[in-house]
Amino acid sequence: PPLPRRRRHTRLQPVTGVQTCALPILYVDKDMRRMGIGRILHDELERELKDRGILNMYACIAYPKEDDEYLDKNSAMFHAHLGYRLVGEFYDCGYKFGRWYNMVWMEKLIGEHI
Repeated sequence: PPLPRRRRHTRLQPVTGVQTCALPILYVDKDMRRMGIGRILHDELERELKDRGILNMYACIAYPKEDDEYLDKNSAMFHAHLGYRLVGEFYDCGYKFGRWYNMVWMEKLIGEHI
């Protein structure tokens, strides 16, 4: 059976070596999409994370093999439009809406790695 839903922390902690990484979670209501709200929220979040010394942003996105009534590939395309790149795909590992989905990991480098 699927595990219960849990919220994740914004920072990948307390693992040494990833204190400069963030896995932020943003959701925009389905009825409010395609109005620029996601872009505004993401851009402000990215600025705030940069100010706090974050260098990398990550996205873990449920990804259907084929679009269905619950999920499509728009989130991954939105993140790509924002400058994220695909770094991995896990198969049949995300369970929601009574079905299994793939998960994709995407990454955006937002700070200078010196």
